[in-house]
Amino acid sequence: MPVQGEGKAVMIRVRRRPRVLWALPLLLALATPAVAEEAWDAVFLAGNKIGYIHTFVEKVMDKDRPLNRVRVDTVLSFRRGDDTVVQKLMYGTIETPEGEVLRLDTRTLTSDNEIRVHGDVVNGQMTLIMEGTKQRQEQVIPWGPEVRGPYAAEQSMARKPMTEGESRTLKMYIPDLNRVVDIELKAGPTAEIELGDGAKRALRKVEQVATLDGKVRPELGSTLWVDTAGQVLKQDVDLLGGMTTYRTTEAGAKAPGGRVKYDQIRGTIIKSERDITNAYQTTHARYRITLKDEDPTRVIPNDRRQTLTPSGDGRSATMVIQSMGPNDGEPGSPADPEYLRPNAMITSADERVIRLADRAVKGETDPWRQAVAINTWVFQNMRSNFQTTFAPASEAARNLSGDCTEHSVLAAAMSRAKGIPARVAVGLIYVDNKQMKAKGFGFHMWHEVHVNGRWVALDSSFDQSTVDGTHIKLSESSLEGVSPFESFLPILRVQGKATIEPLEVR
Repeated sequence: MPVQGEGKAVMIRVRRRPRVLWALPLLLALATPAVAEEAWDAVFLAGNKIGYIHTFVEKVMDKDRPLNRVRVDTVLSFRRGDDTVVQKLMYGTIETPEGEVLRLDTRTLTSDNEIRVHGDVVNGQMTLIMEGTKQRQEQVIPWGPEVRGPYAAEQSMARKPMTEGESRTLKMYIPDLNRVVDIELKAGPTAEIELGDGAKRALRKVEQVATLDGKVRPELGSTLWVDTAGQVLKQDVDLLGGMTTYRTTEAGAKAPGGRVKYDQIRGTIIKSERDITNAYQTTHARYRITLKDEDPTRVIPNDRRQTLTPSGDGRSATMVIQSMGPNDGEPGSPADPEYLRPNAMITSADERVIRLADRAVKGETDPWRQAVAINTWVFQNMRSNFQTTFAPASEAARNLSGDCTEHSVLAAAMSRAKGIPARVAVGLIYVDNKQMKAKGFGFHMWHEVHVNGRWVALDSSFDQSTVDGTHIKLSESSLEGVSPFESFLPILRVQGKATIEPLEVR
């Protein structure tokens, strides 16, 4: 039974500003929609109304077998500088009346392309297929009858409300992450809680703790406020300045929140304790990084460029960054094959990507010189566009437009097309943009290539073949598989929770 869901190149060189990014599609999955026949939730971020979630359930029959068709639509709107961005997630399942998921279909729109992930459960396994980027990806994951959709918590509590002190464990699928996480619900006392319309209700506090790959992931947790029938009337998520959803009516959910006020770029800048002059010319830096409730060494990785030393208080660490070229330091192991293969986001087998790579290198055969030529070509030919938040390289090659995400996936794909292993890096970069009134560390993406036995960072947003000392890496990824947005999770762990103090920058 099917689940129903819903250029021409321009040579231009401009003065580059940081292409700040934010992994918004992850947020779409964190809200807990309803399991009633129909429900509406209004979504607020940092106190600004940015969209709504609509959930509805339709009873269907399949060969005299009663089933439920569940559909969850999320629509969010926010600013990125002068641009207004609308992002949509459509998630659907076919389920048994008990909630067992038999089939799912997720469609995400963050660029020109609709990325679709769908699959069926067969013999205890879900075969997930990602399409819509000109490079199909397929992955098989274990999937037992206990796995529920992203509304798992409310589904469970609607069947049997929780009492104070009770705990309950569930397995929940998160769209866009395309992963199954373990959820523990911990019921607390009731309190008078103000809802979106200003009214107060006596609601039970339920903490939702998420575990992924055996580790508690605070960025996937939330606080639920639940009525006596098990409905989640309010949800708070401690990320990106605070995300809150309220149960409401259709009119309330769709009601405009006034002029779109939330600016993703300014709203996600991490405070720097002092200014950095000539940031993009720096080659060495030492910082003190402090997180509100976590050890930075558990969030931020070490690599050739950056090393962290814990302070001992469990909340801060000293980081040293040193720019590295293709011949600096000792060579390491060969790159894994996944860094050469085309995938759904780094579509290096795309014909246009291959043509652009050939055009960029102009017959050069040395891998490092090829990588530098590709980096410069992307810098010179990509136009700035904050409306696109995460597009595959095939789309970036067609439009030659985007922000740091499109710069990096296109440069990585062009590198792979020339036989150079490449991956993307997600992290922070120092921003001092007077026009946008943004100063501090903003989220950013760049790419790395493997040459001479070493991973070397480049940044095609700035034409840097030696990446400066203000690039702080939070994760790295080949973007292989059906979970490309997972590499953005560390962003959610530091935004709104970190301070960065430059101790020495030169």
